[in-house]
Amino acid sequence: IEIELEKEIEIKREIEKGHPAHAYGRYQNVFLTDGELADLQASFPTVWGQAQEKGYAERNPEADVEGYDACRKIAILSSLAFGNHVNYEEIYTEGITKITVEDMKYASALGMSIKLLATSKKENDKFYAMVSPVLVGTDSPLYSVNDVFNAIFVHGNVLGDAMFYGSGAGKLPTASAVVGDVVDCAKHLHENVMTSWNSEKLDLMDIKEVVHPFLVRIKGKEAEMADAVKAVFGAVKTVSVPDVEGEFAIITGPLSEAEYEAKAAKLPEIISRIRFKA
Repeated sequence: IEIELEKEIEIKREIEKGHPAHAYGRYQNVFLTDGELADLQASFPTVWGQAQEKGYAERNPEADVEGYDACRKIAILSSLAFGNHVNYEEIYTEGITKITVEDMKYASALGMSIKLLATSKKENDKFYAMVSPVLVGTDSPLYSVNDVFNAIFVHGNVLGDAMFYGSGAGKLPTASAVVGDVVDCAKHLHENVMTSWNSEKLDLMDIKEVVHPFLVRIKGKEAEMADAVKAVFGAVKTVSVPDVEGEFAIITGPLSEAEYEAKAAKLPEIISRIRFKA
């Protein structure tokens, strides 16, 4: 499991062991991010080719770029953190293959970065988990996770905030994690090691109930589209990037996924959207 999670970030042992005071509390939020590609303003094929040349990316990149690997990891982390089984097949998963150079330019204009973020949260006795690209601001520790590094950020009602950080790819970090698991098995030879979750399924919220602000790219000129945008989304902040022509972007207020989809259907000029980290 440790290898599956994050190479040399020994998160499974840390969550199971926990902070001493946390034995009386609960984990509430878990965020996992991949730092690769986050700040490179180049086309996706170019960036991924560079990652493969450096030995950071798999020859078949589908599990990484479509978010499947992050999905499986957040399912394991959620099960550890919340104590019940989370089925990875029930987690909404969206990869990074549709992120464009223009998206990166908007992020840069906002002083933010785009990360592939796997999120698991408890909100009012409900749980949700999802994987998607999100905009992360400088006020988040995850903003500075770049290149081949990965991070896992957790929040507990007693523990508070904690972040686990380390290399997420490459032969040496992988070998370190493998050896760590082998040594752990050797230490518990012929023993049953209990995990911190049971087989009872954890019911997840419908993803359509999850709320985020959105950055929405729209085709056309801001002045000409202002009334149509206001009629659909109400008062919004607009964003323009000088070297991105023929479009502009808006920042919505907090909307549920269902609310956003309903509004977006009324504005065919929408090019794409990216969530802000909730």
